Amino acid sequence: MDQSSFDDRYTIRRFSPGLTPEGTADAQTTAFFASVDAGFHQPEVAPDRLGRMVRHVIDDRTELLGVHRRDPMPDSLEVDAPVGTFGSLPKRLSWGDGTEIDTFAIASVTVRPTERRRGILRRMMTDSLHRAADEGYPLASLTASEGTIYRRFGFGAAIRERTIDVDRSAALPLLVPARGEIAPVDTAVLAQGLARQVYERFHARTPGSMTRNEGTWNALLGRQGDGEPNRAVRAVVHRPSRSEPVDGYVTYKAEQTERHAVRLEIVDLVAATDEAYIALWHHLLAVDLVRVVRYGTARVDDPVLHVLADDRALSTVFEEDHVWFRVLDPVATFASRPFAVDGTVTIGVHDALGFADGTLRLSVVQGRATVERTAGGQDEADVELDVAELGALVLGAVDVGTLVAAGLVRAEAGSAARLRAMLVPIRTPHQIAYF
Repeated sequence: MDQSSFDDRYTIRRFSPGLTPEGTADAQTTAFFASVDAGFHQPEVAPDRLGRMVRHVIDDRTELLGVHRRDPMPDSLEVDAPVGTFGSLPKRLSWGDGTEIDTFAIASVTVRPTERRRGILRRMMTDSLHRAADEGYPLASLTASEGTIYRRFGFGAAIRERTIDVDRSAALPLLVPARGEIAPVDTAVLAQGLARQVYERFHARTPGSMTRNEGTWNALLGRQGDGEPNRAVRAVVHRPSRSEPVDGYVTYKAEQTERHAVRLEIVDLVAATDEAYIALWHHLLAVDLVRVVRYGTARVDDPVLHVLADDRALSTVFEEDHVWFRVLDPVATFASRPFAVDGTVTIGVHDALGFADGTLRLSVVQGRATVERTAGGQDEADVELDVAELGALVLGAVDVGTLVAAGLVRAEAGSAARLRAMLVPIRTPHQIAYF
């Protein structure tokens, strides 16, 4: 454990999660996750389940940071539990062309209500971002429970997601036929490694995809925390032909919403090809006694809309920001990604924390970039923006022109159009992992 001073009221403890010889979480790890559960209004996890969860957290190479009171109130939870929590782990981000970049992924961020407005979040975040930069991470990433917290630290929302409902009665018949073969499988078949193989193929071709936490797989594959099957969840797989390997799967369950009305809830839908994605939707919309199919991690421009007999059969139930990125090293970040067209643009970046502050010249030849910091002032740049907007633009899912129109990016029309064309992703960025 690494302990350092915060101020006269707090200390900071940075440590790796641990287990006892009996396989339960050690005292420090138990106290940390009790604070996390309180922060997210979740019941505390039972010791046996917490032990399993911590094993997954260890497999993910997670590091934990807790802020502790120096003089906790007697008999209070603060004697053992931190008043601020912060977790971090490495996650690979796909550019969609088979290449990846490492990100410093942030999770489990809480501050106890009694300790708000004392600089705890700022200290946890800035210390951790400096540590990430020192360790060579070019990007930090997170998914946010609230949308107003992280921009102040330079994070920009780069991917949005939707929850959609598709009304089966109006959706059919679909405008394109299903291709390939669909077969029902036991969820145990997916859990034996097949699902991970399909996910790796999806990940490699999908900009914005990130590696999944070990602890998420059981629930997504219809398994309980101890690996026992959840009998409510069913699964099918897709093959291009009987002799070819599986290239897509979906797990789903039926929910009774009202008398004689059933909603089919997609638990996990992973397709390594466009054909598999549409074929799996064919199956979902063919299930009898179902009124609506709901998908909670749909792309904003989900292609299923365009194959419905009546596109009004699809309704957006909810939409929100999903993945946020914070550029720590703009040279390494943009040199690692593919670009749609060649060109040169100079970008002036304002970064209050200093990581990305300055002027960059981005020169793309044959789809790959040379990025260098220049001595020119930001006012002379073709495009001028805050580092939060740079994070929002990094995948190309957010349009430069939209941010210009919003007043968040300064650029002449030609420069904005050039950068927009350069940043167009290979496919629509999509992220179906949570952390």
